[in-house]
Amino acid sequence: MLLDKGVLIICTVNKDWPGFNPSPYSYRYFSVPELFALLEKRSFKVSMSAGFSANSESSKDKFVSFLKQAAVKLHLVPKTMKGKEKLKRLFFGKLQPLPPELTDGMADYIPPVPISENVPDKSHKVIYAVGHAG
Repeated sequence: MLLDKGVLIICTVNKDWPGFNPSPYSYRYFSVPELFALLEKRSFKVSMSAGFSANSESSKDKFVSFLKQAAVKLHLVPKTMKGKEKLKRLFFGKLQPLPPELTDGMADYIPPVPISENVPDKSHKVIYAVGHAG
């Protein structure tokens, strides 16, 4: 039963992002058009936006992304989170604690950008759907 008033906010990984690697603990991911259609079908007035640009990466990030995509396509990524963790530690090394001067105010806020609801978005890592009921 749909409420007369209210707002539903969904934030999810963008399955159309080229660096996307599905989690073994999830069974469904959405593209922008799929998520929009799902909410619209249930009578929400929907606006879509995206965040965390995938295009502003350094050369190193692009190379790592390329290796990750190749590993996913060749089915070389471990299926378990423990296996993924071991692979990340092997590739990136031991995690280092962040100093307080980095964690206070972490980073500048970059607001989500509006995107078209009927076109798959390949340039952002995260998509947001805001559905207004009533």
